[in-house]
Amino acid sequence: MDVFEAVRTRRSIRDFTGERIPDEDLEKILDTARYAPSPENMQMWRYVVIREDQELKKFIADVSRQAASELFGSAPYEITQGRIWYVPDHNRPATFEDMRLGDLFEYPRDADVVIIGCGSETFHDSPLIYELEYFGSIVVAMGILNMWYAAHALGYGAGYQALPVMEPRRCELLCEKIGIPRSWIPVATLSIGVPRSPRMLGPSRFPLESVFYSERWGNPYKRIAFRNE
Repeated sequence: MDVFEAVRTRRSIRDFTGERIPDEDLEKILDTARYAPSPENMQMWRYVVIREDQELKKFIADVSRQAASELFGSAPYEITQGRIWYVPDHNRPATFEDMRLGDLFEYPRDADVVIIGCGSETFHDSPLIYELEYFGSIVVAMGILNMWYAAHALGYGAGYQALPVMEPRRCELLCEKIGIPRSWIPVATLSIGVPRSPRMLGPSRFPLESVFYSERWGNPYKRIAFRNE
C-alpha cells in the first residue's frame, strides 16, 4: 500500500495471535525507525527489542493492566464524554469493562515483538540540553510511527502505549530489568504481531477546517472544494 493508504487505514491492534513474524519482515520494520528525523541528525533514540523473553513481555503486560485499571477504573471518562462513540452498542459494556479492569491493555503478552523506545536529553555531542519534552520524546515517537506504518503496510498489527513507563516506580523496575542507563528515558512501547482479527475502519476525524487554521489562529483552513474561484 502507498503511504496515504497506510496513514488512513492504520489502527491500534490490541489482540494478537502470538504467531511469529518472519525475521526479514521484522528487520524491514525496525529499519524504518532509523530514517526518522532528529535535530542536527543527532539520532538521540535507542530501541530495546523484546522478542524471546516471554517473562519480560508478561511483566510489561501486567504493568500495563495495572496502570490502565488505575487510570480508567478511577476516572472512566470515556463513558461520560463519549470519545469512543463509534463502538457498537452491543460491544460497549464489555469494552468499558475491559478498560476499567485493564484487560484491554494486556496485549504485549501475545505480541511477537515489544519495542521500548528511549530518548535522551544529554547523550549527544551538542553543548545544549535538548529537552526530552521538546526533542527526545518527539524523535522517538516519529521512529515508532515509522515502524507502525511499516508493520501495517506489511499486513501486521501494532499497538502503542505509554502505560508501562508513565508511572515512575514501574518505569524504574522496567529500567532495572532491561539495564537502561540513567542517561536514557523510556518514552513508550510498540507491540507488533499478527492480528487475531481485522478491526473496522477507523472512526471519523475532525475535518481540516476544525484542526487547521490559515495564516492566523481562528481563521479556518478552507479545502480546495470550498474555495471561491
